[in-house]
Amino acid sequence: MKTNLVLRHCIWLSALFLFGCNHNYELRLLVSEEDNSVMSNIANEVNNHSRFNISVESRDSLTEVSAIQSLLDDDYDITTVDNTLDYHGSKKQLRTVIPFFHEVLVVASRHQLSQSQIDSMIQNGKYMILTKEVDELSFFKELIPHFTGDSVINYRLETHYDLEKDFQEHDLLLFFSALENRELGQLIFNKDAYLYSLDHEETYGNGSFIEGICNDYKKTTPYIISRYAFGITLEKPVFSLAVHELLMSTTDVPNKVVFDLIETIHQHHIVPIFESSNSYTFEVNHQDINLSFPFHSGTIDYLEREKPSFIERYSEFMGFVLSVFIVVFGLSASFKANINQRKKDRMDLYYQELLDIKENLELFRPEDLGRNLREMQKTVFDLLIKEKLSANNEFVIFMMLWDELHHELMKKQTTNGPS
Repeated sequence: MKTNLVLRHCIWLSALFLFGCNHNYELRLLVSEEDNSVMSNIANEVNNHSRFNISVESRDSLTEVSAIQSLLDDDYDITTVDNTLDYHGSKKQLRTVIPFFHEVLVVASRHQLSQSQIDSMIQNGKYMILTKEVDELSFFKELIPHFTGDSVINYRLETHYDLEKDFQEHDLLLFFSALENRELGQLIFNKDAYLYSLDHEETYGNGSFIEGICNDYKKTTPYIISRYAFGITLEKPVFSLAVHELLMSTTDVPNKVVFDLIETIHQHHIVPIFESSNSYTFEVNHQDINLSFPFHSGTIDYLEREKPSFIERYSEFMGFVLSVFIVVFGLSASFKANINQRKKDRMDLYYQELLDIKENLELFRPEDLGRNLREMQKTVFDLLIKEKLSANNEFVIFMMLWDELHHELMKKQTTNGPS
């Protein structure tokens, strides 16, 4: 055992020497078949922006405990594990490289039901939790008693989910899923499954049930599944929560390797946790995450890095320069804000026009409605080209509303038939 440990450290030192000599540094990443697509994309982005060469290997029906064992056996350097994993083995050599959002809680039924019906089904035990191993059930052991008042939970072990079969056998399913789950998306698209929020929309953001659960169980965080998830367009956003997926390694991976890997991921925004719509920031909130495995010392080095900024290094000179430019900057910002406000006011007019059409949709003949929509779209795009409007979120919202009305027009023409 001691000989193997010495050999492994020699290999790492040799690799670090080569890495410093502008050679690629090799890392072996093990993932499950379901995670292969997203993790391969992340690995390719890292490889493209650095001297790392991360090779990805996937296994069907891979459990997280067996993935960890592969790290300990030195078959792989890194792997991914849900932060909810209740690992019973020794954690002495296991470390978290970086946490990121990857899986969301799915509450789904084969029937169209109300929120109260969903709550009632969970309360009465008419649900089934899908999991790949018992060690992944710690979250559900926290969640279900809030509904039932009982510590007993209904679960089913599946090394590979067969959702079509599961929906035929159970009225309500709960499981964690990646947003890239095309199988689930197809079932939803075909109306063979329906997604439900774990909370009421009117209470979300105001001390809701989800926020209470996440506050008590810090391995999760509130999450809004947008309409564009699972490879399809959902009818409406779904209020749920997310599990931190942890990129794992052992203590044998040198600090420099981990530091450089995180630096690459962070600086190039390769994993979208740094600009998350759910207000999660790795550097700001890392101490708030109750990690199943402690941070790697290389991760801590990165979080506690103290590199003087340009201003700090040239503080005296910059003090003079900033005093000169601060007024110019203020005027420029005011001028820009004024221009942006004009663009917003201009876009508000088209918002109102679309809303007026929507409220009086039945009064329009299809041909008149189609002409109005085409003319409005042409006008807005002309203003966009002339930079009198901005291609920002307001423009996107306008196009979504325009598309909704255009869809209604198409449906109206289909119903009425050709004139």
